[in-house]
Amino acid sequence: MSQSTLPAEVDDALERCSFGRDEDVLAAPPALEGVYQVNTSRDGNPIYVPLVEIDHETTDDPDLDTVYRIVAEIVRTVHPVFRDEHVRHYDVVFAYGETSLWDWEGEQRRVAVRPRQAERLTREPDFGPAALRDRLEELDDGDDEIPPVAWGETLAEWEYYRDDGDWSIGFMGGM
Repeated sequence: MSQSTLPAEVDDALERCSFGRDEDVLAAPPALEGVYQVNTSRDGNPIYVPLVEIDHETTDDPDLDTVYRIVAEIVRTVHPVFRDEHVRHYDVVFAYGETSLWDWEGEQRRVAVRPRQAERLTREPDFGPAALRDRLEELDDGDDEIPPVAWGETLAEWEYYRDDGDWSIGFMGGM
């Protein structure tokens, strides 16, 4: 797949997500924030981090069972777009809390899923949201920069999602 079509393919995949009983906790459908090229692999091909943002309806901390059902659905749906690409991990960011037009008092938290767990979501029927949560919590070492991240701090896009200091190629598509 060409680099220029990845964002459109991810947008199409996100439109196919089905959240069932969790639909009502979403203030808006999930949105692709970007497909960031964060490095280059040994074979010369780009390494990506897709970043999907969820605007959560709650002003309180979201229920983590709900969070993981949403994350699993997003990753399960988006991962096939990247099967032939190098992906460092998938970031799903939840935004929630009190907001107004002039003031953002909200919180943001991040779940980072590595390709191995994404592949398990798409291929192993018994590996669902609860198993994903258990696995990420087991593997998360507390460093919010290094995936997997079970429920951690978000990262500064301008700093983290760029390729070796070259500010011109950090974001693909859209903006």
